[in-house]
This record gives sequence, structure tokens and C-alpha cells, in this order.
Amino acid sequence: MTEKDLTTSGKLYGKVFIEGKIISLTGLHIGTGKETMEIGGLDMPVVRDPLTREPYIPGSSIKGKMRSLLEKFEFARSGKDITPESYFSKIIKSGSEEIRHHECDNDNCPVCRLYGASKGNGVKKNRPARIYVHDAHLIEESKKELQGIDTGLYLTELKYENTLDRLTSAASPRQIERVPKGAEFKFSMVYNQDEPKDSALFKKDLESIFTNILLLEDDALGGSVSRGYGRIDIQKVKIIYRDAEYYTQENKKEIVLEQGESEDLKTFLFERVIKELTK
Repeated sequence: MTEKDLTTSGKLYGKVFIEGKIISLTGLHIGTGKETMEIGGLDMPVVRDPLTREPYIPGSSIKGKMRSLLEKFEFARSGKDITPESYFSKIIKSGSEEIRHHECDNDNCPVCRLYGASKGNGVKKNRPARIYVHDAHLIEESKKELQGIDTGLYLTELKYENTLDRLTSAASPRQIERVPKGAEFKFSMVYNQDEPKDSALFKKDLESIFTNILLLEDDALGGSVSRGYGRIDIQKVKIIYRDAEYYTQENKKEIVLEQGESEDLKTFLFERVIKELTK
């Protein structure tokens, strides 16, 4: 069976679990819509868990940012003959706006292999995503620290900003709720392995995921990133690998690899993890 055939085989050889901590280096704002406008209410509240009222980072926000970064990264490597219109060929209507992103039929495309593609706009068939990204919730220690901060809000802070009229200098103030600097969230994602361990595509998928994580760490999450919001650090990454036999044998075995205290993240992912999982 060829590499190309394997990409559509529907097989499951194992799962790679990626866990770690996201630490906010600056205030973090991931907003939510408001159905009603309250007198004296916040202009821009953060998204919260409806049961605990704790702020969290939706998996959709993490995954969306990761996909966007990987699309730009791969577009830059695609060659000078590829135009933005041909690469970002998928068009989605959002109200009166058009949003473009990349989807294609190329079985070896890192973006579509990991994040999937939908039928239409030149894509002949639906392609399921191989990576799932979960919501990132506050770790207990960080929650306790935030409870000790007197901000008048539960686990968050209020940031006042002004938009100035360039001609009259009139100010238009707004209130932005954000998670304070230093908050720590537990993140997790799962890669579904549909290639054998000795496949070049399995190794390529791991390299793409790890590149994506490094790109995310050097970028930002949420809104207002051009004004300094959303910078993050990713620490204490742990990789758990379970092959198909793990789910059938009584003597369940798994590979667990953890980033060392002083170990560089890139070195850990690209040298230790890839070497161990593809041997």
C-alpha cells in the first residue's frame, strides 16, 4: 500500500496525547457575545464556563489560531508561483464579509491532514481532522492565586482603553475584561494516528504539530494581540503514546515522555519525542 493510499484508509494505529501548561505572559482576552446590554456592564467580557463561571480558553480558539499559523507557514514555503487567491481558496461568508482560508485535495498537505477539509471550492470530498484540541481550563493553583487578587471581578481584571478621534481628540472609552498576567491553563490535544510508525507521513504529521506548537508560543492568543494582549508561554509538555494494542491487551503499555525542567521545548519535541515515537 502506498503512502497516498494510507491517507484515506480510515485505519487507527494509535493515539498521541499532548498535554502541558499555557501561561499568560500578558493579559488575555478571549471574548464572548452578549445577548443583552446591561447598564454599567462590561463592553467586552471574556468567555466563561457556564457552570463554574471560571474563564477558560476554548479549544476552538486554540485550534483556529494553530491552523491559521500553520497555513501561513506552509504558504510561505509553497513557492513564489502560488498566489494568495489560489492558496487561500476556501471562502466562507460571515455576515457581509468573506473569510478565506486554505483547504485542498492534496493528501500530503500538512494543514489539511491535521485540520481537515470540507467538500466544495475545489475540494472533492470531506477530509476529517486528525487532531482534536480540548478546552484549556485554569489549573487549581492558578485559580487560588487569582482569587486572592482584588479586582472586583471573579478571577479576571478590568482594563480601560480609549479610542481617540484623530481630528478632534475626542475619547471613546471602553472596558475590556481579561485574564491577568500569570494565569495558568492546562491544555491538551489528541492526534489520531492513521499511519504506521515507520511511515514518512506519521513522522511528518508529528513535525507539523510540533512546529505548530512552537509557532503558537511565539505568537499570541485571543483578541487585541497587536496591543500586547495574549502572549503566552508553553511549559511542562507531556507526550503520551498509545498504539492500537494498548486498547486490546490486558498488559497495557504506553510511552510517556515529559519535558525536563531546564529542557528546551524545541529540543524535547523534535529530538526526544520524534526519535522515540518513530523508531
